[in-house]
Amino acid sequence: MPKTSPGGQRISVRSHLTIAVVSGLLLAASTLAWGAPPQPASRKVAATIFPLYDLVRQVAGPAVEVILLVPPGTSEHTFTVRPGTIRAITGCTAVFTIGHGLDDWVARLAREAGVPRTIVVDAGIPLRRGYSEYHSDGHAGARTTSQDAVDPHYWLSIPNAVRMVQNIADALAQLDPPTQADYQQRAATYLEQLHSADMAIRRLLMDVPRREIATFHRAFDYFAEAYGLDVVAVFEPVPGKEPGPRDVEAFQRQVRAHKLHTVFIEPQLSEAALRGLTQDLGITLRKLDPLGGSQGVESYIAMMQFNAAQIAAALRE
Repeated sequence: MPKTSPGGQRISVRSHLTIAVVSGLLLAASTLAWGAPPQPASRKVAATIFPLYDLVRQVAGPAVEVILLVPPGTSEHTFTVRPGTIRAITGCTAVFTIGHGLDDWVARLAREAGVPRTIVVDAGIPLRRGYSEYHSDGHAGARTTSQDAVDPHYWLSIPNAVRMVQNIADALAQLDPPTQADYQQRAATYLEQLHSADMAIRRLLMDVPRREIATFHRAFDYFAEAYGLDVVAVFEPVPGKEPGPRDVEAFQRQVRAHKLHTVFIEPQLSEAALRGLTQDLGITLRKLDPLGGSQGVESYIAMMQFNAAQIAAALRE
């Protein structure tokens, strides 16, 4: 039955229906044009250090929220658990870790937070031994030194990162079987990027005139092994522990014996003790970043490319 508007005009029910349909179509078109509201992540996982976090998020995609536990700029060797750390992993279905003393503290936190799985991503990776390390349980002062341990810095080799990505994809598929194909597809796409970055680094370092390098602490042996370099001097043999007089003497002896002009420091560790030797040894300091996550190294690939460029520049001087 026709209706009368306040101004006296007659408006039919059919007109109302037409207006409603048109309004609905306009709203739908607007949604398509501007994009649907972002959907919240349906799953939550965590990773301890930034390089691992970046690999996990590359595979996980937008449906998984990935939490980083060790903030960028913080050394994995001296990290101390904060009250917010356990809150951050509450609700996670898994925590991805490096293992081998580097981030073993997270296993206890995962149990306290009710996280059902802690996943070490080293399966299939040839691990180096003969490593001295301060093992931390995440609490200040609670550290022990071990000799002949596994070197946990295996992520600093793109061939190893390839295997890590495959392990991450398999783990995510087990956690979420219906989305297995999506994880595998994203992993395959990212592996192509890793292979391209690996080849670029090999080309960059192929014709450097020398292969010996000196580092602040022993983090880059996997990198050196992958790209044909040789770490001949290390200032801080045990990360987080100030070197003793014999360590400093051995370091100076190796730098002089190999006629090195550069020592690579790390942004996460204090190099104050080393700076006092620069004039005596005639060396300059350049940075290598084993963790990334800061400006200029916002991804795993960018971090590896930065390190390769730093080494190549120093070895060509």
